[in-house]
Amino acid sequence: MMDATAKPHGSIWLARLCLLLGAGSIVMALVGAVGAGQDWWDKLNGLSAVFAAAVVALLGFVFSLIVLLLYRKKGQAIRNLTLIGLVCSVAFLGFIGYWANVGRSVPQIHDITTNLDNPPQFQVLKLRPDDFADIPGRGEPKYAGMDAMERWKVLHRGAYGDLKTVTIDLPVDRVVTLAAEIALERGWEVALTKPDEGRVEAVDTVSLFRFKDDVVIRVQPGPGGLSSEVDVRSVSRVGRSDLGVNAKRIRSFLSDLQAAADKG
Repeated sequence: MMDATAKPHGSIWLARLCLLLGAGSIVMALVGAVGAGQDWWDKLNGLSAVFAAAVVALLGFVFSLIVLLLYRKKGQAIRNLTLIGLVCSVAFLGFIGYWANVGRSVPQIHDITTNLDNPPQFQVLKLRPDDFADIPGRGEPKYAGMDAMERWKVLHRGAYGDLKTVTIDLPVDRVVTLAAEIALERGWEVALTKPDEGRVEAVDTVSLFRFKDDVVIRVQPGPGGLSSEVDVRSVSRVGRSDLGVNAKRIRSFLSDLQAAADKG
């Protein structure tokens, strides 16, 4: 018969460490993201916390496998704690792996538009000063002779060739009004609405980090003045890559705008 006063096997502390590493990595990432979103520290520090949490999760994953291999027969409590830690580590690493894969699938740019030859310009909101400072391809033979903006256009066309100027069968002022209404419905902070100039500027806040992305919508008269040509530009304020977020925003916005226009 087992002695009820017997001390737990020493490996229980290893199992608890596995749980701490796995669950702790998730908590660490959440604190980093929420803290950045609440401006307790800057966005880059928040991202650094997430990357550090991924390292902790990787350690938890490896350590959990070792503990399960060596101490799986030392009791159910040890197995359960270690398995929970392992699941937490795998879940977080899977989350990070998903976004890493998304990042590899899109170019390292953050300024996206429907019109590369004549992008809409901001009036009230300010374009980040380093917008074209770190475009990939500098020094590569493939981009020989190209400046930063030319490289940006090549990368943009390759990834987001579907983004084009959209024609809406409504006058400019009506399209601007619809665009502003849709922006508000999406929770964007509208900074400027000028139906007479065919312009809307707004800020979209995304994720726990509360990243700020600036959007400008330009509406110009179509041939004969009976329709409108709409261009959109969406720019992330922070980071080299936007993970495809700006292109998705533009696509979904234009889809909503077209649907609203079709309803009259």
